[in-house]
Amino acid sequence: MSMSLSFSLPLSLSLLNYITVVICLFVPNFRFSISSKRCSRMSQHSIRRETAVDMACIPYKLPTCFAKLYCASLQQKCLERACCWSPVDEANVPWCFFSKNHGYSVVSENIEARLTRMDAPSLFGADIKELIFYAEMQTENRLRFKITDANQARFEVPHEHVQAPSSPPTGPLKYRLELIQKPFGLKVWRTSPEKLLFDTTIGPLVFADQYLQLSAKLPSHNIYGLGEHVHQTFRHDTNWRTWPIFTRDSFPNGGTHNLYGHYPYFTCLENESGQSFGVFLMNSNAMEVTIQPAPAITYRTIGGVLDFYILVGDTPEAVVDEFTQLIGRPFIPPYWSLGFQLSRWDYGSLDEVKKVVERNRQIGIPYDVQYTDIDYMEDKKIFTYDMEKFKELPQFADYMHGNGQKYIVILDPAVSTGKRLNGPYEALDRGHAAKVWVTEPDGNTPLIGEVWPGETVFPDYTNQACVDWWVDEISRFHKEVKHDALWIDMNEVANFVQGSSKGCAENKLNYPPFTPRILDNLIYSKTLCMDAKHKWGNHYDVHSLYGYSMVLATEKEVFKTNRSMVFTRSSFPGVGKYAGHWLGDNAANWNDIKWAIPGMLEFNLFGVPYVSDICGFFDDSPEELCRRWMQVGAFYPFSRNHNAQGYKDQDPAAYGADSLLVKTSKHYLNIRYTLLPYLYTLFYKAHVNGETVLRPMMHEFYSDSKTWGVHNQFLWGAHLLITPVLDPGVENVEAYIPDAIWYDFEKEERITDRKEKVNLNLPADKLGLHLRGGAILPAQRPDVTTTYSRCHPMRLIIALDDSNAASGELFWDDGESRVISDLFLLDQDVLTMHVTHNGYTDPNNLKFENITVMGVTGAPVSVLVSDGTTTNALTESQVLYLRNLELELGKNYTVNWQDKYRNSRHFDCHPEAGSDQAKCEARGCIWEPSNVPNEPWCYYPDTHGYITSNVVETASGITVDLERNTAFPSQRSQSRDISKLRVEITYLSGKSLRWKIFDPSNARYEVPVPLDLPAMPETEENNRLYRVQINNKPFGIQVIRKDTQEIIWDSAVPGLTFSDQLLEISTLLPSNYVYGFGETEHPIYKHDLNYHKYGLFTKDQPPGYKLNSYGVHPFYMGLEKSKYAHGVLLLNSNAMGEQTTHSLTQLVLNALDGLLVSTGLVGSLFMNKNKEDTFKMIIIIWFCSGQELPAHPCSLAWMRAGRAAITPQGKQNRTT
Repeated sequence: MSMSLSFSLPLSLSLLNYITVVICLFVPNFRFSISSKRCSRMSQHSIRRETAVDMACIPYKLPTCFAKLYCASLQQKCLERACCWSPVDEANVPWCFFSKNHGYSVVSENIEARLTRMDAPSLFGADIKELIFYAEMQTENRLRFKITDANQARFEVPHEHVQAPSSPPTGPLKYRLELIQKPFGLKVWRTSPEKLLFDTTIGPLVFADQYLQLSAKLPSHNIYGLGEHVHQTFRHDTNWRTWPIFTRDSFPNGGTHNLYGHYPYFTCLENESGQSFGVFLMNSNAMEVTIQPAPAITYRTIGGVLDFYILVGDTPEAVVDEFTQLIGRPFIPPYWSLGFQLSRWDYGSLDEVKKVVERNRQIGIPYDVQYTDIDYMEDKKIFTYDMEKFKELPQFADYMHGNGQKYIVILDPAVSTGKRLNGPYEALDRGHAAKVWVTEPDGNTPLIGEVWPGETVFPDYTNQACVDWWVDEISRFHKEVKHDALWIDMNEVANFVQGSSKGCAENKLNYPPFTPRILDNLIYSKTLCMDAKHKWGNHYDVHSLYGYSMVLATEKEVFKTNRSMVFTRSSFPGVGKYAGHWLGDNAANWNDIKWAIPGMLEFNLFGVPYVSDICGFFDDSPEELCRRWMQVGAFYPFSRNHNAQGYKDQDPAAYGADSLLVKTSKHYLNIRYTLLPYLYTLFYKAHVNGETVLRPMMHEFYSDSKTWGVHNQFLWGAHLLITPVLDPGVENVEAYIPDAIWYDFEKEERITDRKEKVNLNLPADKLGLHLRGGAILPAQRPDVTTTYSRCHPMRLIIALDDSNAASGELFWDDGESRVISDLFLLDQDVLTMHVTHNGYTDPNNLKFENITVMGVTGAPVSVLVSDGTTTNALTESQVLYLRNLELELGKNYTVNWQDKYRNSRHFDCHPEAGSDQAKCEARGCIWEPSNVPNEPWCYYPDTHGYITSNVVETASGITVDLERNTAFPSQRSQSRDISKLRVEITYLSGKSLRWKIFDPSNARYEVPVPLDLPAMPETEENNRLYRVQINNKPFGIQVIRKDTQEIIWDSAVPGLTFSDQLLEISTLLPSNYVYGFGETEHPIYKHDLNYHKYGLFTKDQPPGYKLNSYGVHPFYMGLEKSKYAHGVLLLNSNAMGEQTTHSLTQLVLNALDGLLVSTGLVGSLFMNKNKEDTFKMIIIIWFCSGQELPAHPCSLAWMRAGRAAITPQGKQNRTT
C-alpha cells in the first residue's frame, strides 16, 4: 500500500545542460573528423567502430531524435574530455566514448596496488589523484577487490553480516587475478577450464568524489539479476539497457526506472557446462548500470567506494550459495506464514474485516492470515488503533487465533508530529526524548516531511537509541494487540514532499554533478534531502540502506522468542536473513501477472525467497485475471491476495461461493497445503545451504540452452514445475518441458515429452503442474489452516526416474522453533527413511500413512516394512499406492516392495551360456541375482551404448552422429566395435518414417530388396502422425504418436551394440500386445512377454516351439493403450533373434539392415492396411553392418517387457 506522487524535472546536471540539449536538436548536420591518436581504432575520417565495446564518456540519455543529428555542443564537450566522437545511426550507442588515455596506472603492486591518475580532462571534477587497490582471496570461490581514496576515508556500507573470513582458503582457488599496469585494469579468470570472467580493460576507471565508473567485459549474454526494477524477462537484454539503482517508492509499471530495492548484483551463466559466477558491488549510493552487447557492464555510482565481490561457482545454484554465505542466509519463515493470506488497504472498519474473514471461512478455502493496512490506525499514526472503527482490535486478534489463524499489522516508519485525538502521542514524545529522528544538516533539528498522517519525522534506525525506542514501541503495542508478525512499508524512505517541508539546500549532495537515470532525475524526489543526517552518515550515502536498517531494528523484537516474520517493501542485500518482500504496488492487469515471475526469480537470486503478491493492488481485478492469478499464486512462496483503497473486493469469496474462481482457488490451494511440508523443507534448505526456493529452469537444466531464457515457468526446488496461464482468453499454452522424466502431478501419469516445447491444454480451471522423476515429496492431508493441517497424517509422493530411483528430504519442527530432519532415499523398490537429526517430538504423533509411487512397471508381489507391519498395495496403471502404513515421524524405516517385473528395464548383457559374476563384470555390466524366472542376472548399466555427439534437424528428417561410450569395455572381443556411427532418420510420409544406423567410414552389406517408398519425404510437420525425439546418453530414438502422446518406439535404453559381427538394439514397448515375428512356432497368437526368445534364420526343419523354420519375417505389430496400432519391420537378412518382455531386444549376427515401423489405426484395420500397404505406411530404421554372415546356423532372440537381443545358435542362455 502506498501513494505515488510523480515530479518531473529536467536532467539534474544543470539548467544549462538541459538548454544545450534542446538547442542541439536544431543544429544543422555537422560531421567531425577524428584526428587524435588516442582514437587509434579508427582512421581520421572513418566512423567504423566496434560499438559493442565502447564505453560512454557522456553518460546522459539523449533525446530520441538525436540519433539522426550531429550535436556540435556535445561534440565539443566530448573533445574537451579527450574522448572520441563518432556519430552512428544505431539507437542507444554512445557517440562520445573513452579513449585509452583515461584511467589510472599501477605504480606499485602486491596484495595492494597504489594507483595514480593519468593525465586526462575531468568528466565531473573533483577527481581523486591517488587510489588504493586492495584484493583479498577470501575463499576458494570468492574474490574481493576494493578501490578507494588513498588519503581520505570514504563512506562504506556497514553491513551487518558481510565480513572477511577468519582464515585463508584451504583449497585451490577457482579463480586468479591479473592486474594490468597502464592504463590500470584487472582481469578475473576462472582457472579450470581457463576462462576470462571479468575484464575491466574494456574501459577506463574513473574515480572522482561524486562520480565513480568501472566497466567490465563479460563472457556471455546470460546475465540475470540487478534490481529492483520490473524486468519483463528473467534474462537481461544486453542491447544497451541502462538500469538505475536507488530505492524509490514508485509503481512497478514496466518501465526501466528504479523501484523499492537496491541490488547491484548479477549472475552470469558462462555456457552449457553450468559454470557461473556472480558479481556484487557493495555500494549503497545512487547508481546506474548499463549492459551492452559486447557483452559488457558499466557501473556509474555517485559516492562511496568500489567494493566488488566475485563469486565463482560450478553451477548457478552454487553461486546463490556463495552469495548468501556472504550476505546472510534466508530466514526460515514460520510454518503458518506459508499458508494463504488476505489483505487490502481500507476495509473501512473491523466489522468489514470480519465479514471478509467469515465469508472465506464459509467457502472452505484454505486461509491462514488476515492483514489490516494503515486504516486500522488512528489518523494513520503508527502504534495506535482507531478506537471507533477498530475498537475491538485486541479481541479480533484473539478471534483469529481461536480459529487457528494469524493476524498481521502494518507499520510505516514516519511518525506524525501531531497529538492523538484524546491526548498526547506518547510514541512521538518518547522518540523526542530519546532523540531518535533523522535530522537537518545541523545534526540536531529533526527533519520534517509529510507522509500518510500529515507532517512527520523519520526514525534514524542507524542510531542505537532509535533501535531501542523502536523495539520498545513494538513491544508496548503488542501488549495491546497480539499481532503475529509485522509488515513494514514506505521505508525507501518515502516522503510526500520533496526532501523536507523546507525544501533542500543547493549544495553538491542535493544537486550532484551527475545524476543517474533515476525516476524524476532529481535525487531527493519523494524522499529526504541528501544532506540530512543519520548516525551512519549523510542521507546521500545511506538512503538505500533505510529499509535495511529498519528491518535490522524490527527483527530484534519479533524474533525475541518464537520465529515470527518481518515483511518489508524496501530492501538491500542481506535483508532476506530476517525478512520477506512483496513486489510492491502492482496493478490488476495481464502484464503484471507475467512480470511477477521474473521478479520472484530475481529475489531468489538476491537471497530473499519469501516473495510476491496476487491479483494486483491497483484497479479492479476481473474474474478471469484473478482466477488465473490465484492459480499461479497458490505456488508463490508468499501467497497473499492484496488490493488497494477504492477498488472492488478481490478476496476469493467476493466472486461468489459457486464461482469457478473459488473452485479452482480451493483446488490449487489444497495442493499447496498438501505440499507445504515440501515447501517448508525448501526454505530450510535455503537457510542451511543457500538454495533457491522458487527456481528458474536454467538452474536445473543449464546444459540445455533453450532453458536460459524461460521466464513464464518456474520450479519449486528441483522437482515441481509450474506452468501458468498468463494471457486472457487462452486455454492452450506453449511450455518447455526440460530433459527429464516428468509426470502430470494431478493425473499421476508419466508424460512422453522431454527437452521440447509442447502445447499444454489448460482450461479455465487448470494450470500446468508436473513432477520430475527422481523426486520424493513429503506431503500432508490439507485442511483450512496450517494449524489443522499439521494434525493430519503425512504421506510421501514418489516419482521414479530413469533408474527407478528417487530421493527427498523433510525438515519438520513445531513451525516456530525446534527441528527434526528426515532423509528419504528410494532405489530399486526399496524406500529408506533415515532421521538425520531428531530434537523434536511432534505433539500430534504424526505418521506416514500413505505412499504413492509413480512410474512402477507392475503390481508388487509383496510389500515389506522393516518394523514387520503389513500394508495394502493397489496398482493403477503405472502408479503404486501403499496404504494404511504407520511409519512414525522421527523414526528410521525401510519399505521394500517386490515387483514381479521390477527389473523389466534390465537388459541382458551376457545372454550366452555360462554367465557368472566375473564374466559379467568383465564386460562392465552389473551382476544382480533375481528370483524372477528368466530375468537376466547380468545387465547393462544405464549409460551403456553410444552417446550423441551432434544432431542436425531438417524439415525432412534428422541426422545424428554417435560415439561409443568407452567407459565400458567391448562386449565381444572377437568382434571389433565400431566407435563412430551415423544415424539418418527420414520422414517418409505422414504415417511412416525410416531410420538407418551405419558406419560412415566403411560400406557394409545392405539387403537388396526394392521398397515402394514415397518419392518425397513429408516435410510438413503438421501432416505427420508422429514426432521424433533423440536421447543423448545413452543414444536412443523415441517415436511418439502425436494425438495420444504414446511412445511407440523407445530405444533410449542401454545396450546398443554395433560391431563387425554383432549388432544389438532394444526398445521399450507401449503395451503387452505384440504380434508377429517368424517363422517360428508360437502357442498363442499374442506373444507372452515373460522373457521368451525366438531365433530368426531360414532352416529346413519341421516347426517346433521357438525353433526357427523356413522363413524370416522380423516384423511385429504392436497395439497401443489407445487401441491404435503400429508395425515395425527390421529389414535384415542375417541370422537374428528377439527376446520379449515388456521390451523387445533384437540381436543380429553380422548385418542389421533396417527396421520399418507402420503407424496404423485400430487392430483389424491396421492388418488390412498392412496387407496392402506394408511398405507405404512405414517407419524405416536401417542398420548397416559389415561383411556377409559367417557359418553360424542361426541366432536366438528374446523379448521382454520392452527389449530385444541376439545370440548365436547353439549357445544356450542360463535360463530358457
